[in-house]
Amino acid sequence: MGSPADPEADGRPLLWLGANQIGKSYAQAAKLLHYIRRTGPYALRRPGPVQICIVSISKEQIVPLMAKIWELLPKRAKPHGGEEAIECPEARFGPGFGFRGKPPRLVFTSGQGAGSLVRFATYKQGSGNIAGSTLDVLMLDEPPPEDLWGEVVLRMLRKSGQIWITMTITPDSPPQEWLKAKVEAGVVRSMATPSAREEGGKWVPDRDAFRPLDGTPPFISRKSILKAIGETPESERPLRFGAAWDGATTDRWLSAWTTACISDTPIPAGCIGMLSLDHGIRPGKQAAALLAYHAATARFWLLDEVAGGDVATSSQQDAANILEMLRRNGITWDAIDFWIGDRSAAATRGDARKDNAALRRYIAEELRINADRFPRIEVPYKSAGTLTSGFRQLNALFASKTFLVHPRCTNFIKACERWNGDKRSGLKDILDAARYGMETCLSGRTRLSATVTTRQTR
Repeated sequence: MGSPADPEADGRPLLWLGANQIGKSYAQAAKLLHYIRRTGPYALRRPGPVQICIVSISKEQIVPLMAKIWELLPKRAKPHGGEEAIECPEARFGPGFGFRGKPPRLVFTSGQGAGSLVRFATYKQGSGNIAGSTLDVLMLDEPPPEDLWGEVVLRMLRKSGQIWITMTITPDSPPQEWLKAKVEAGVVRSMATPSAREEGGKWVPDRDAFRPLDGTPPFISRKSILKAIGETPESERPLRFGAAWDGATTDRWLSAWTTACISDTPIPAGCIGMLSLDHGIRPGKQAAALLAYHAATARFWLLDEVAGGDVATSSQQDAANILEMLRRNGITWDAIDFWIGDRSAAATRGDARKDNAALRRYIAEELRINADRFPRIEVPYKSAGTLTSGFRQLNALFASKTFLVHPRCTNFIKACERWNGDKRSGLKDILDAARYGMETCLSGRTRLSATVTTRQTR
């Protein structure tokens, strides 16, 4: 799309709406290098160096594309170890980090693309990163915000540059109705590549998506697609596999949850014990989850819960309820390996606001110990997309039966059966509490060398 050999190459922006894991980053990287070097479909591009800017949601989102570009660049060994890209020897790449520099950039000093510049930016940095540039190509990696579009188009007019957009829409993406309207009006050319399709109420892999025409191995196998479909909530399947503009409306977001996830089997020795808290979607509410994690098998057990439901509680009551939960499970406070709690919640009606410091102080008072003896309650890592990715991860654990829930956790079970994805719903409180603990364990932030066995009584 958009090459001199393209019979419809008329300067319109180009959109590739693709499913997850079908090789979009690889294709972007290959197209970019062909354009810079005047090879492949771009062999007839006018001579001379080019200016390219690649923009994405965040640095983390753009790293996979950076990795593919680095992978495709020819390299040579450096005299003192390591390797460098032959065409852009000043480029520094770190696995998991991407290209270094402020801003990260690639300067081509040799080969057919000598003199060309590729730089990277994020949507968070705003249009200021584009405003000072006259670009040949602007690549938008993942869904762009609408307010960036006006500045983008102006920058491209001067040199009749191209706009390439490659994305998979997710629940955390900015609203894309405006872009969909431009596609429907013919202002933007588009191509959709699904990896699966819905047939008779079931999602089945799309053969064309995972079998390349040139005989190369597929980026994702049919078996992997089927596994991913089973782990992905039904509401997201049209987006992630169908390359759709909108997700599905469902009555239950955690679609992999079944009664098979309910179990009161004893936990194995060597588990991490964790107390995980959410301060509630509504003022005065708090939920606590008692979790065990077995690092060797990456399995979780939700042993117990404290969830106030519609009743507002004080921080002092919360502290007493948490300690009572530990007592009924035969667990002492100092046997918990990791305490984690959400950011502060607003105060209401004169109650002390819900925060980790206040809860820690009240728990210490209940225990009649100095507050300094009680462990710090850590704050979970949060950034754009962590809520959706965390619940997707929880759904995948349900699908693989590696997150088991004790029958006494009735509020959690009710939430799994009824939560429809509404972020304002009180059902989400206990789910968030368990999610923070799960995410913290899988991120490696806990002391995974702990060998404390959490004792469970029924």
